[in-house]
Amino acid sequence: MVSEVSILIPVYNQNVLALVETLRQEASSLPITFEIRVYDDGSNPETQHQNKSLKGVLGVVYQGMSQNIGRSQIRYKLAQEARFATLLFLDNDVQPVYPDFLQRYLAAGDEGVAVGGVAYKGSPPAGQELRWKYGKSREEASARERQKNPYQRVFSSNLFLPKEVFLACFPKNELSGYGHEDTLFAWRLQQHNIPVQHIDNPVWHLGLEPAEVFLLKSQQAIHNLVLLYQKYGLGEETKLMKAHASLTKWKVGQLLRENSNWLFPLLKKNLVSRRPNLHMFDLYRLLLLDKYLKK
Repeated sequence: MVSEVSILIPVYNQNVLALVETLRQEASSLPITFEIRVYDDGSNPETQHQNKSLKGVLGVVYQGMSQNIGRSQIRYKLAQEARFATLLFLDNDVQPVYPDFLQRYLAAGDEGVAVGGVAYKGSPPAGQELRWKYGKSREEASARERQKNPYQRVFSSNLFLPKEVFLACFPKNELSGYGHEDTLFAWRLQQHNIPVQHIDNPVWHLGLEPAEVFLLKSQQAIHNLVLLYQKYGLGEETKLMKAHASLTKWKVGQLLRENSNWLFPLLKKNLVSRRPNLHMFDLYRLLLLDKYLKK
């Protein structure tokens, strides 16, 4: 059983006081040595002011970056500077679902990688319907379901693993912007035959973006997916790439491409509405994927 753990939280424009206190209280009740490292990646002044109160809190190491260094690099820096050989990564906009959250990970052991999963609450906040619907339908899943394809749904938003595995496999600065660093990480785990264990230990994803922001992030993610495909041949197994291959095979892609000028605004109108359709979102992403692949 793990006896020492570094809990690592990269922060960007998010108050993490409640999350840190939840983790600190449970960790303090367990027979383990722990630290909670909170690194702020160039947040706005208000967020920095709020989170700076963590300085001096027993068991917490708070550090602020003078400028934003990016999603991958801040995680890599946290891992490099962690004191202990076992890491727990959490995003800054989550909260554990279960009160024995840490205990569940400790029981999973210290070999390989453990993924707890993500959950979404019962109804979407106004204006964030697309992100909630996508997360509820495509990301939320039981451990049994996730274990069927263990190298999918490996999210660094809720991840428990040895420090040496993370440093060896996680992309430090190969991707910029949002999206698919976890795809590259999971591929490398598979290449090294490192086992991935999915357990039922989810976190609530609370920091949902408005539809406009989520669409922009989705565009950045597809750009990164194309980069991974071109550099490593990754992504062929994803539903999006498979759908694109089918469209190309049946020569539908050209038809969609010729009509993209009016399709994009039509799809976007639905996606930013209160009742977004995920099939329309898939088509929207397919058009973007085709656009980037043709560049």
